[in-house]
Amino acid sequence: MDSEQTMNIIAQIGSMISATFGNSCEVAISDLDNPDHAILHIFNGHVTGRNIGDPLDAFARERAASSADGFFINYHKVKNSKDLKASTLSFELDGHRYAMCINYDISNLQLMQAYLAQMTEMQNPAAPTAPITENSLETAFENAVRSIGKPVSMLSKEDRLRIIELLNEEGYLKLQKSIATIAGMLGVSRYTVYNYINELNLK
Repeated sequence: MDSEQTMNIIAQIGSMISATFGNSCEVAISDLDNPDHAILHIFNGHVTGRNIGDPLDAFARERAASSADGFFINYHKVKNSKDLKASTLSFELDGHRYAMCINYDISNLQLMQAYLAQMTEMQNPAAPTAPITENSLETAFENAVRSIGKPVSMLSKEDRLRIIELLNEEGYLKLQKSIATIAGMLGVSRYTVYNYINELNLK
């Protein structure tokens, strides 16, 4: 079996995965050695708004590098203000590097999760305060979004301001490089986050 036949089979697998998991599941097969025109096959491209021939963005290039020795499974990213659960597999054919990436839009699942959390909420003793780190920032952000009861893609400006307030109350705005991280998770620019901070008088 030559490399073209192998790639055709991989594309069929991508099509099968997207069809199995429905319209919220995007599968993209990309040429890592041609990042400016990387996407060779894409199924349910409406999830990220990409098409065949589109380039890899900086985040995709980073994840492709992280999966250079195999795969990077179940990581979180935001694209077009959508929360995505993603996995990337890198592989070689005839010395050429490729990647298959699965992006699943979890916005509707987050709505269900928020509803279930509200319905099952009970009073518990206060838990010990966790140390403020980059890893805990993601958890704090997810908790803040959950408290709003909407996925990131449906947040209003008022919701985003409330999330900034909650993260500030826990001390995360003082964490180095936190503004860029928060901006990425909200799907807005760092300039917008700084405007929110000014608007809330959190200097």
